[in-house]
Parts: sequence; structure tokens; C-alpha cells
Amino acid sequence: MNRLLTKIETGLATQWQAWHAIRRQYDADRIDKVRDIRLRSLIRYCSRNVKYYKEAFAQAGVDPGRIKTASDLHHLPFLTKNELRERFWDFLPPDLPPCRVSRTSGSTGIPVCILSDSRSRCLNSAAVIRSRRALGIPLIGRPILTALNTKDEPARDPHWTYVQGIHKTYYVNPHVDSRQNTQHIEQIVTRLRRPVLTGITPALRVFANKIKDGILPSFKPSVIMTGGETLDPSVRELLESVFVARVSDLYACHEARDVAWQCRQGSGYHINADNVIVEIIREGQSVPSGEVGEVVITDLNRYAMPIIRYRIGDLARLTNEPCPCGCKLPMIAEILGRSGQDIFLPDGKRVAWNQLKSLMTHQMIRQFQLVQQSDGSLAIRYVPDNGADSGQIEALLLRRFRGLIGESIEIIFERTDSIPPAPSGKSKLVVSHYKPT
Repeated sequence: MNRLLTKIETGLATQWQAWHAIRRQYDADRIDKVRDIRLRSLIRYCSRNVKYYKEAFAQAGVDPGRIKTASDLHHLPFLTKNELRERFWDFLPPDLPPCRVSRTSGSTGIPVCILSDSRSRCLNSAAVIRSRRALGIPLIGRPILTALNTKDEPARDPHWTYVQGIHKTYYVNPHVDSRQNTQHIEQIVTRLRRPVLTGITPALRVFANKIKDGILPSFKPSVIMTGGETLDPSVRELLESVFVARVSDLYACHEARDVAWQCRQGSGYHINADNVIVEIIREGQSVPSGEVGEVVITDLNRYAMPIIRYRIGDLARLTNEPCPCGCKLPMIAEILGRSGQDIFLPDGKRVAWNQLKSLMTHQMIRQFQLVQQSDGSLAIRYVPDNGADSGQIEALLLRRFRGLIGESIEIIFERTDSIPPAPSGKSKLVVSHYKPT
């Protein structure tokens, strides 16, 4: 009985916060006011209760009282993954509330353990309700179909969810090739009427390709919600053509939960600025809107394990262009992927990931991975579409890569039937074993 009452209270509190979040999304002044009130409260709390920030503020000579608005954040030092991992206990306040524990995927190294309290989860769920409403997903009734991340992920029974709306969630595994699994998926998609299709981008790409190949049954979701890694335009086109539904991408991370989301009318991402502050930096300094830089986030609601000016390792660019939908939340124009996913030439020149990614765009390439070997040579692994001419593909890619990196390193092509994901289910698009001298 107590657990039921707790769920009801949590659901009501979340709906109340969602109502406020939806109302203020069309008022830039209210968004800024809520953001800055939450920022000041968080800074005061950290300066009094969190050992790491007490020391960091003192070493940087920062008076916490000076931090009044988001524009003052540049006075504070950056936080890195190594510090979050190595000084884990110093981020926890003495009055630690009941928490949930999650771990990052470790896509850039060793995973990081993250704690979240009930208040931060409530406010994040309110933001989820806001984004779902913008996508036309009703608060009650619409089924949700989730693709599991990897072939080894255990099967999950359908269940009702209540906090972010009342929905029944079903799970399918597109990675498993068996008659039994195909029949199971067919039974589910036949039963559901216009479900919301969700999952990390690699899993949905596998799902779409198997439907395209006639291995899995086709169906039409009402909307597709991707996440987990950068959504390539070719993957977006694949999903929208196979499922005949619009894709809305979600930018999220364990450290700050739902950071930004796409609505149905624009191509950019609405930042949940009342929950998280997003900065774009290069060489430690903020860059003008429209320029590419590294993403730095500040979670305004997480008191169990405060995260301020955290260098998350992604590349993106902001925009001042308003969205046609009328929402006044600030916008990310484009998310370009991970920083550090680069290759090096013998002369020490770094070739950035966003340049490499554009070279691999081809309608007949389903998946790819770039592996720089210890001798500096570059292996281009790719999965071709059915009926693709590998000779033509490789000739085109060779011309593209030579035009960018010249003749200084050897390029090797490896055609393959599949490229296994990392244990998290995410794609490891660049792997480097090369250490430039």
C-alpha cells in the first residue's frame, strides 16, 4: 500500500512540474528566471555541503555569491570524467538522500557511476512529458515499443509505466535471428496500433534494415524516438523511409538525463534549459553561436551528486535561430559526435571526426567503422547494402579520403556482414591503436 501511495504521489508531483514546464516553454524570460534561481540554489548548496566544490571554488578563487546567472558560470572550473570517477565520494553531500545508481556506457573509457535523487528524476520526467506532448504523444494510452540494445540483453515482459504518462511498454530484440523471435515480434507489432517506437539509434538501424530485407515484419509507428549516439542523416532517412514516420532525436546522458530534444517542426534540438545549462567551448573559452565546440553541461537539479560545468566529450554547435514551433527554449543546431574520435597522420596532424564522418556518407553503406592500426594505416570497415557494388564504393571512398588525408598513410578496405556494437549497444565508429610521436 505504501509503495502504491508513493507512486501516486510521485506521479502527481511530476504532472504538476510538467504543467509548469509546458507553460513556460513559450516565455524566454520565465525560462531564464527559473534557470538562474535553480543555479544560485545549487551553487550555494555545493559551496556548503560538497567537499569537491568547496575545494574547487577555493582553488579557483571563486566567491560562490558571484554566481547569479548562467552568464557567470565561466568563473567556475571545468569538471572532467576522471575527476568524477576518481573523487566519487567527494561529490556526495553528508545528508545524502535515497538515490538510484546508474553507470555511463564507458564509450570514451572507464564507466562513471552516477547517483540521482527523486527530485532530479521528477523534474527530468516533467521535461520528458513536455517533449512527448510536442511530438503529439498523449499522456494516456499510447503504447510504447522499445528495441533492446544488444542480442544478449535479456527479454523483458510488457509493463505499465505511470510517471511520464500512463503507457504500456513492450520490448523486442531486433538483433536475434531466430524463427521464434521473428514470430514474437510479429505478434507484438500486429497487436499494437501506431505505437511510439523508441531505442538507441544502432538498435533501430538494425530493426529497419531487417524489415527492409524482409526478415522482420513491417509496421507503422506514430513517431520514432532515437537516442544514445549521434543520428546520422543517412540513418534518419533509412528509419523514416522504412517506418513511414518522422524521427525525433533525443540528446541525453546519464550525467544530466534528457538534455535536449527535437520537435516535429524543426531540425534543431530544444535544450531543457530549466533543468540543464549547455555551454559550447573551444580551448576553454565559449564560442559564438553557430561555431562547433565541446559540450559542457551543468545539471541544475541533481543534489545527490552535483555536476557543474562537466566536459561531457561531445561536439555540437548552438543556434540563435528560432524554431517554427514557437518554443523559446534555447537550441542546439547540430550534434556532431564525440570529441577525441579522430585519426592522426605521421606529421602529427589530427583529422577530426566530423570530417571523417562526412566522407562515409553513401546510400549503399549501412554501417561503418574506422580503425587506425598501430602502424598508422587506416582500415575502413563497412557493411554494404544488398546489391551494392563494393568496387564502386571503395573507389569513391578512396578518392574522398585521399583528398582529405593525402598519400601519407595506407588505406585498407574490409567488407563485412556486420560490425558488432560495444557492450552498451552503441557503435564504436572510430578505434585508434596509433600513438603519434
